[in-house]
Amino acid sequence: MTPFHKLTQTICNFKVLQRMLIRVFPVLLCWFSPFALADAIADIESLIQNKQWTQAERLIQAEIDRKASAAQSPQLRLMHSQVMAGLGKNQDATKELQLLIQEFPELPEPYNNLGVLLAAQGQYESAAEAFLTAIQARPNYKVAFQNLGDLYTAMAQLAYAKAKTLANDRSMLPPPKPAASSTTTTNTRTLR
Repeated sequence: MTPFHKLTQTICNFKVLQRMLIRVFPVLLCWFSPFALADAIADIESLIQNKQWTQAERLIQAEIDRKASAAQSPQLRLMHSQVMAGLGKNQDATKELQLLIQEFPELPEPYNNLGVLLAAQGQYESAAEAFLTAIQARPNYKVAFQNLGDLYTAMAQLAYAKAKTLANDRSMLPPPKPAASSTTTTNTRTLR
């Protein structure tokens, strides 16, 4: 059996430890919370890469519920727009990207992702403009250059396919003959 004086000393030490934890724990929580957000962002990125849209959406919502400032994080909002697009909510994703562009016009990623959504909807000119704006925001943004190149390639393929259908159309009139004719021989008498 433990003597009473050692038991009271243990209880006293526990109360001191408890008071110290009550004061120190919030400070530690604030200090380590950015690391927790970084871990959550890494988990969300992994879910997005694996196209696990509903799990990613739940994790994003949990982060927003856990920490109100997470709702204002551009990185988290950008990932949320990707998840919405993955779930087929293209209009919501577009709205989120447009809001990000208004709040953070210096970031190239929202422009790039908006360009991808616009290209998927067949709005090629608007998509090209979004990619060019992303490149203007970050001149060495490789992904935006690749997306712009892919867009131009797709537009060129559409133009060639259209030209092919027009060339096979028999209802077209032949082109008019030129008004002036040219020759390959010269008449030296007329030049003198």
